[in-house]
Amino acid sequence: MSEFLLGFAMIQRMLPKYSVTATLQCAGNRRTAMSKIKTVKGVGWDVSAIGNAIWGGAKLSDVLELVGIPKLTSVTRFGGRHVEFISVDKCKEENGGPYKASIPLSQATNPEADVLLAYEMNGEPLNRDHGYPLRVVVPSVIGARSVKWLEDINIIAEECQGLFMQKDYKMFPPSVNWDNIDWSTRRPQMDFPVQCVICSLEDVSTVKPGKQDQERFAVQTGETA
Repeated sequence: MSEFLLGFAMIQRMLPKYSVTATLQCAGNRRTAMSKIKTVKGVGWDVSAIGNAIWGGAKLSDVLELVGIPKLTSVTRFGGRHVEFISVDKCKEENGGPYKASIPLSQATNPEADVLLAYEMNGEPLNRDHGYPLRVVVPSVIGARSVKWLEDINIIAEECQGLFMQKDYKMFPPSVNWDNIDWSTRRPQMDFPVQCVICSLEDVSTVKPGKQDQERFAVQTGETA
């Protein structure tokens, strides 16, 4: 396996910067409402696990091309089909190991997918809470794949084997519960419809039929994923 050392400063200096507006949403958004129907595990998000920002950085497709993987590649000559992102962040769910996730190589090498290695957010340098100095931004998939505090990128044959890929963020039918769950029967969750939230109204408010003030309805801002 070849190893390339490509630092943050090199990415800034050698590759063009792109700006991508993307709304990131945790797959657990609205867990509180879900639990009113059937109890679900995880952080009890209400409607706040979603946010929009303008991200600035290098396209992952450019980065991979720089190390010899052409654009629109779906499999490398060594059998790599997925791109794994490893965080500096350590977590108890990985027994003290790093947080990690992956996306298909075909998505990572597609310039139109707009996958970024982001170092700016809303025109300012990425701050610590949002992944300084470098994070992945993967539009159109669940926020758990946009790994913060990026340390390593690996090209691997199979999907990442991390807990948050293999034993979390998967969809099952109502007949499955925590006593009979078989994680291996489902693929990791990726695509996810973005939801919006009415920002200025309470749950008990009544809205009259007809046209409403546009300022009252918006996607909640302030990236949280």
